[in-house]
Amino acid sequence: MPITLNPMSALPQCEGEQWIVNAPDQLAHLVALVLVGQAFHAGLILEGTQLGAPKITANLKETLDKDLHPTTDKGIEHRDGLLFEIICWIAARKGKTGDEKIDSSHLKSTNQGTDGVKVTVNPATKTLTKATVYEYKCTIHARQKFQSQVLKSFREYISGERDNQLAQAVLALLENFGFTGIQLKAAYDTLIQTRPLAFEASLTVSPSVFPEAKCIALFKDYDSLSVESDMRGGNTLPLDDVRAWFADFADRVWGQIEKFDV
Repeated sequence: MPITLNPMSALPQCEGEQWIVNAPDQLAHLVALVLVGQAFHAGLILEGTQLGAPKITANLKETLDKDLHPTTDKGIEHRDGLLFEIICWIAARKGKTGDEKIDSSHLKSTNQGTDGVKVTVNPATKTLTKATVYEYKCTIHARQKFQSQVLKSFREYISGERDNQLAQAVLALLENFGFTGIQLKAAYDTLIQTRPLAFEASLTVSPSVFPEAKCIALFKDYDSLSVESDMRGGNTLPLDDVRAWFADFADRVWGQIEKFDV
């Protein structure tokens, strides 16, 4: 697979993974499929099924060319954030089980709202057992972002401040599991009253050698959340130069899109 998810514990702060990109062009192909609206195709490739290359319009190609080659610092940050969100979605999709469903990847970088949600169910009883909230940060200031933004967001979910966003995302996924009517109402009640919430933060970090001790320091204060350690996940993508890596990766993604027929 184009990305390897290596277990990397940061206890007592959290469990987690460290990601290594083994085949950037293969990963770029998956990201390109998501960007043209074929996340289902990327998902099938992760499961071992190949389909023919998609056809897209010339106008979409032109739009994506501009999106992948911004000319301002803010545009570059948004592009890198979007590409990292899709990589995170691929990693989450790669690691899911048959009793889990993950929402679709975004097509625009998110500054607010939910980066991602996964539901875990008991298929025999059609009940919700866990809802995992994801936060993704493509940044050169990982510790600052984790402390000031990621933990703040997770606390808002724990407090109930963002229950409307959470419920909307979770119930939509449960409908894909075949939940209807009373089952959805029961799942909503479980979500709001029992609050079986888990959290997973994924961040770019530097340098490319980022051992366990650095992960523990990065995720410091994660244990201040009122959830058990096995419900706290912290993932890292170590890169020597985050902006340079994503500039190169954006070119690789565009190279894949350029091959798609019009």
